[in-house]
Amino acid sequence: MDYKEVSLEISKLIGEPVNPQLPVPVELAEIADTFTAEPGEHVWRYQNIDDTADVILDVDSAGLITPKKRTPLNDVELTFKGLNSKLEYVLVEDVLNKVDTNALARRKESISRGMDKREMKAILDALVTPSNVYFPHNKVTNNEVTVASGDDLYDVIMAMKHKVEDYGDEYVLLVGSAVKEAIDTFDKDNVASFNYNINLMSRLREVGINVLKIFGKVSAVDAETEVALLDANKLILVAKNSRVAEGKPIKFVRRRISSDIAQMMGADVDSAQRAVIVHPTPVQDSGNRLAFGVYGYESNIFCVTNPYAIVYADASVIL
Repeated sequence: MDYKEVSLEISKLIGEPVNPQLPVPVELAEIADTFTAEPGEHVWRYQNIDDTADVILDVDSAGLITPKKRTPLNDVELTFKGLNSKLEYVLVEDVLNKVDTNALARRKESISRGMDKREMKAILDALVTPSNVYFPHNKVTNNEVTVASGDDLYDVIMAMKHKVEDYGDEYVLLVGSAVKEAIDTFDKDNVASFNYNINLMSRLREVGINVLKIFGKVSAVDAETEVALLDANKLILVAKNSRVAEGKPIKFVRRRISSDIAQMMGADVDSAQRAVIVHPTPVQDSGNRLAFGVYGYESNIFCVTNPYAIVYADASVIL
């Protein structure tokens, strides 16, 4: 092996830079029906839940029919929310002179990952703190199980299931990190007090509950201050297969970006719904910089159409 070959062997780069921002598998499809809206298309939802009772009367002895006027439900137009990343750039000189030539590609991945997280966090925040922006106007409060200090995690989860089982099944339990750890160690933590055997994970599977840990952080502010997608001590149970409404209890819509618009934006379009734009040099940043830039954009909305199929709990007092 000559000197040139030796130098190449010595300079080989092992591995790749590690970013602690975990790529969250955003399971929107687990809890929401997803749709795409065309450019300029309006999206509507019903303002209220139809909460009229099911009334069937005995036939009147005189054959009279009781009349009752009903009024069609009002609708509300949903407002799309735009998301965009910072314009991130890498100096051309840095790309040419360093072995890390994939910095810009990693920023593109980070932008898509961050937008996935923002979508999920917006939905989780809405489920924890309901408002009529997302919930029906006559059912803004969420179903909540209040956790007492004497409860254990099994009691809490079963109480949540009993709250929603009249309205749906095929459950997914979204849990924060501390709740997931408590589920994992439940048997050992309670072995001294068990009067009967409960293998919590097996028991949850038996009653149709799929546990999904929500992890990761995202920043929604310029200062890049990160917050967790779901508080560590909180849990949300969603009945995916509704018995009182069509589909899942949450509807999520992204605005489609047409190929013509994407071309005008200079965008690399992800499934025609998210634009990741590579900015040519120069990049404007307190002056023109010899750099490659990248940023992302999307437009989305969501709403909760069936709040009866969702229940929330804060287990802080027992964790």
